[in-house]
Amino acid sequence: MRVLKGLGWLVAFALMLLVLAFAWGRLRGPSERQARALALFEQDMRPTRGHNAFPAIWLSDYDVPADQVDAVYEQNRPRLERAMAEYFAKPDSPTDPMAGLETKYPKLPALTTDEKQFICRTREEDCLSKVGTHREETAALLERHATRLRHDLGFAGDDYEWNDLPPSFLAVPPYGSTQNLWLTSAALDFADGRTTPGLNSVCTNAVTMRKLHAHNNTLVGTMIAAARLEGAAVLFVHMLSELPVDQPLPNSCKKAFEQPDSEDVDLRASMQWEFHILEADNELQPTKKNRADDWLAKIAFSETGSERQQAAQFAWMCSDEVKRNILSDLPFTARDFPPQADIFDWLSNPSGSILLFVAQPAYFDYMNRQEDVAATLKLVGAILWLRQTHGNGENLADRLQQRPAWMHFAEDRDFKLSKDDRSLHMGYHGPGKIGITEWPLPAGL
Repeated sequence: MRVLKGLGWLVAFALMLLVLAFAWGRLRGPSERQARALALFEQDMRPTRGHNAFPAIWLSDYDVPADQVDAVYEQNRPRLERAMAEYFAKPDSPTDPMAGLETKYPKLPALTTDEKQFICRTREEDCLSKVGTHREETAALLERHATRLRHDLGFAGDDYEWNDLPPSFLAVPPYGSTQNLWLTSAALDFADGRTTPGLNSVCTNAVTMRKLHAHNNTLVGTMIAAARLEGAAVLFVHMLSELPVDQPLPNSCKKAFEQPDSEDVDLRASMQWEFHILEADNELQPTKKNRADDWLAKIAFSETGSERQQAAQFAWMCSDEVKRNILSDLPFTARDFPPQADIFDWLSNPSGSILLFVAQPAYFDYMNRQEDVAATLKLVGAILWLRQTHGNGENLADRLQQRPAWMHFAEDRDFKLSKDDRSLHMGYHGPGKIGITEWPLPAGL
């Protein structure tokens, strides 16, 4: 009897400790690291200078004159915000946020499936050859979609892309509308013998995508700009492979592929948007998803605790340590994430802590994708450096080993010169480790 009574007291004591730990996990304030992270994501990170590309991207399906884009966007933004609010209130009967716009500004025709086969697609290995083979079809396509091409070229005047709509998975502009017409136009210029204009166009595209990638406040926008920057780099390298090694290049090409720095890989603004999406769209708030009466959900999930933990994780992704690792080309894995949940978090917010852990692979993929952007800039920089040093009498393999330190890569990329000295090989760190692995070299190096 005494044994049973003792066990009863022991169980009661353990339950009391669990309740106290649960209460402490829910009632305590944020840790110092969490407080810094929360403060970081309340900062105004929008660039104070330059022009925003977002309105033009949002309106890219409409024939809006360039000098009216900002005004038309501002006029329609309240409608966009109302439409998003109505969607969350009545998801089964969404409102078209662009309804009525085409009464004043015609909607542009989309590219057909047949037309898309003639454009330079992202990560296409040799668009230059394709355009050269189909000059007439490509020229006719660009003529039919001259307004879309003009929109595409207009991004050269933009300095950043800032989505100023309420953070939501609905606030995504039609990125697919431009369809890489700019790069296709550059390839056609080059294929038709307009070498310098073609080079300047592709390098200006790279400069532009590099700006929109570095100064972007959504992960979607950042990753799309990264893919388009890579597309410009691939096309530029193929152009170089068909030119004499001593042919002068436009100044825009040097600017496009200069040494990457922390600004090129900074994810602060994008992670701020991601953090606020989790707040606004309740991605980590199951207690608010038609579960007001579910007491178990309320016990298992803490909205406040989840936000604090998520803020700390996202802030780490924006840290100087991470940016240095990206520029040093050190690949990330889930093991690199510092732990964001202690014993009190696991007891007072088990669902939120699990969700935080489960999402980590997606986020280290984003960091590895940033490494691929920096690696692409390094690789093209190395090719340009080899062009500059081609007459010093040393063989290509020896010169490649002597390239500047910032052009070096992690060993797992397997960066190497092909056996015939005609291309460079580079692997990838990003999702699926997919990308252009063989980069042609100019003849005569």
